[in-house]
Amino acid sequence: MRTWAHLLSRRCRMSFLRAIAISATIAIPTLGAADPVKMSTSAICHCPGGAYYARTKNFHPFPSIQACLEAGGRHPKKGQGACELASSAPALSQPTANAVIVSAGNGSYDRDLFGGWADDDGDCQNTRHELLAELSTGPIRYSGDGCRVERGRWNDPYSGRIHLDAAALDVDHLVPLAYAWGHGANAWAEEKRRRFANDPVNLFAVEASANRQKGASGPLEWLPEDAGFHCQYLLRFTRVSESYGLTFPPGEADAIYGLVREKCEN
Repeated sequence: MRTWAHLLSRRCRMSFLRAIAISATIAIPTLGAADPVKMSTSAICHCPGGAYYARTKNFHPFPSIQACLEAGGRHPKKGQGACELASSAPALSQPTANAVIVSAGNGSYDRDLFGGWADDDGDCQNTRHELLAELSTGPIRYSGDGCRVERGRWNDPYSGRIHLDAAALDVDHLVPLAYAWGHGANAWAEEKRRRFANDPVNLFAVEASANRQKGASGPLEWLPEDAGFHCQYLLRFTRVSESYGLTFPPGEADAIYGLVREKCEN
């Protein structure tokens, strides 16, 4: 079995990094840096000194506001600590080794082993509804108790179509949970599986029909309808896979990397 770190030769790694830079997609966060930019569970990028920075306890650290925004994050509301974009391009750095390398495919997959949608800040809105609120590009209508998003305006990245009804959308795991299980998640601790299932970097709001068509497929079996999104989809897939230490048979890893080159270097 191979991890993404073992997959690429030095020459291939350089080509891969150039593809990421050219397509202006997601930078890999440097974990554990001093005073990082914090992406909250609702995908808001909080900078040091911001109104909610110290209060944000559950977060993914990023080395810069640019890296956080390119990973799918957003600025806080005006006056709550938004920070300036750096003028230089975001640095690309390797993630820390935060995963145990195991043989994939052991045990039986069960969705419950990843837990449900979390509500880490206790505001009654779980990960699904916080994500829908953050991704909406129009006014949001909540349920009477304020816990669920019912209406908004969403651009489905898989199809490019606009949706106004939250009930028509699924929150899709880019790297499916069952797929992750077969590539090493079967050996993870419960906390890591829960974190993976609620990680906004691994989530998109998409048409329910597309999510169900995709199922547990990886990128070799399924890609989004919108071909213009293929490169970003693949780079995000490889980033999430590497960040969590998923493992791949050499042939599968080589095929995925070949698809990245095909879609991102043209």
